[in-house]
Amino acid sequence: MILGGQGGVGQLFAELLGDEGEVTLVDLRASTPPSGTFAMVADACRPSPQLIAELADADVVIVALPEEVGAAAIEAAAAHLPRGALIAETLSVKSTIAGPLATAAERHGLEALGVNPMFAPDLGFPGRPVLVSEVRGGSRCRRLGMLIEERGGRLVRISIPEHDRLTASLQVATHASLLAFGLASKALGADVATLVAAAPPPHRTLLALLARIITGTPEVYRDIQAAHPYAREARRAVSDAITQLDDAATSTSAARFEEILAELAEWLGPERERLAGDCAELFAHLTDIVVPEPTGDMTARPFCTPP
Repeated sequence: MILGGQGGVGQLFAELLGDEGEVTLVDLRASTPPSGTFAMVADACRPSPQLIAELADADVVIVALPEEVGAAAIEAAAAHLPRGALIAETLSVKSTIAGPLATAAERHGLEALGVNPMFAPDLGFPGRPVLVSEVRGGSRCRRLGMLIEERGGRLVRISIPEHDRLTASLQVATHASLLAFGLASKALGADVATLVAAAPPPHRTLLALLARIITGTPEVYRDIQAAHPYAREARRAVSDAITQLDDAATSTSAARFEEILAELAEWLGPERERLAGDCAELFAHLTDIVVPEPTGDMTARPFCTPP
């Protein structure tokens, strides 16, 4: 059963579990369910008699709901699940949901798992990392992990406290940096089409990443910036890093700038060469992309102001 079955993450896990038996998609929205699934319009936080009956027969429940209703849905569902069933949540922040999940699992004799696919659901599992935080383990937890790996997903097992520290960098700082890059580029006043036409590979890559974020669902990206317990710390780290870079760039000596690069090289350690290779492959692909002609006014602009 998928609570929040009409969302992207819900659909991802519905497809994953399709070969394990009939999957029930529970959502407030009505829809035509994919083949092999059953759709139910119901409130996961206030289970109807029909939903309670379905929960009583469920082996696995995936809670693919927003943070503001996740805990209530877990508590409501857990009370009606058979002992030994698995309840798993997919929130991007684990510290706030871990307590209610552990309490519900212990009280009702359930397995419990935190899962966080580190990719947009439309990309699918193959080759993608999935963070897994075991709360109350068992055979069904292991089976879900096996299914993810069989679909090509890469499990990264991590504790709850480690999860939120890690995602502060993986998500909060990453998205904040990209959005800040977009705001800075906009403030500099360049024509976007001209930027795309003239962009060296690093700039074009950042523009592409920015476009993917702003083409997505605003609520998802806002939740990452607003709900994460380390969000302000992560954004402050990004801001402080810009200040350090500015100080190094405006110093009369090049030593500090060189020190920053050396510090980052040491931090990357043995991963540096592999990551540089990944970048080279990405940039090689960008050379195959045809860019549109710039639309900005390119006529009769002097390179310098006449005396």
